[in-house]
Amino acid sequence: MDSIIVTRELLGAGPDALGLAKTMVLTSPARHTEREQHQMLVEELVVALDQVDTQT
Repeated sequence: MDSIIVTRELLGAGPDALGLAKTMVLTSPARHTEREQHQMLVEELVVALDQVDTQT
């Protein structure tokens, strides 16, 4: 969150700065590992939900 706020301020805090800052920070190559871990967690949750649905 702090990275997004700082980036927005560096962009000049204009009307489109927040969206651009979020995109820049969240798609940064430095966040690759975090995105992979998040995707794995989401996939595991979907599988778990599917298993619960089939048991009921």
